[in-house]
Amino acid sequence: MLVKASWVEKIRTDLGLEGVSQVWGERPAWYFWISDAPGVYLLELAETGTRQDEDFDLHEVTFFLKCYPFVDHRVFQSFSFEEQGLIRSKYFDHTNTPHFDYRENISPNLFNIAKIECAFDGEETMAAFTFESLDTWRVVFQKSTTVNYPLLDKQKKFATGEVDRRVPGTQIGYLFFDRLLSLFSFYSQKRPVRVLGFRSRGFEYVYGKSGTFACVDSERVKVYTTSVLYDLSDEINNTKRLKYVENKLKNENEETLYDNKFSGDHSGVEGNEIQHLMPLNHQWWSLADEQFSCSLASSCGCS
Repeated sequence: MLVKASWVEKIRTDLGLEGVSQVWGERPAWYFWISDAPGVYLLELAETGTRQDEDFDLHEVTFFLKCYPFVDHRVFQSFSFEEQGLIRSKYFDHTNTPHFDYRENISPNLFNIAKIECAFDGEETMAAFTFESLDTWRVVFQKSTTVNYPLLDKQKKFATGEVDRRVPGTQIGYLFFDRLLSLFSFYSQKRPVRVLGFRSRGFEYVYGKSGTFACVDSERVKVYTTSVLYDLSDEINNTKRLKYVENKLKNENEETLYDNKFSGDHSGVEGNEIQHLMPLNHQWWSLADEQFSCSLASSCGCS
């Protein structure tokens, strides 16, 4: 998908895709530079698995999405004291990504903003993409304490009730998810056939009286989820597999904000909350019909 997009300058320009770089490490991962983003994204493989049905296999992939914020962007101040310090330190280079020599020193618990899940059946007749994030990633101190940061050679005292991190995960992460779907529509030459949006109670990380951090349910934080389903087959009826995945995407504990099926072009629903937080992009549909030729001067084998 990324290789095909790299052949077409207009796609890169329209999507604001300024650069992509594979990250060499134990897990497959990529850095993404997007023109209107608040930082550099890291998409990193978390886990894979296969779910077997009566007559087909469903392959599932989970990615973690991180954002390394730019110092001059307003969202920078919403990241934690440690995250801000690392961005400004020797552990990050001029690309605003972790320095290769120090990447393993940075905790995997930092800079997280969202989770993205993908599902494909074994015969590649359908695909589903799910984005999930908190509207605000919060780290709260219910008890005053002093925290040491060895990498920064600093310490910071937090007062009771102080919030160390308030990152707008849905807002930041969805921008990347939007581009990912646009790339897939162009690559697959298929349009979404169904889009679902959900909301559920969220959580925050709280430093409590026990002197440790805990993940605590919170009514003031919400989890927002968007699932987008593609029918990749040329069959007239692919109902069984699509229905199986549609049911899998739903959660009885979630409030449905949006649920619509599409048989052709995009037709958005105005005034819905999810349209503000997680809007549907007409490019998810229009790019499926684009037939761009290779913009490289030399032959590259594309059609």
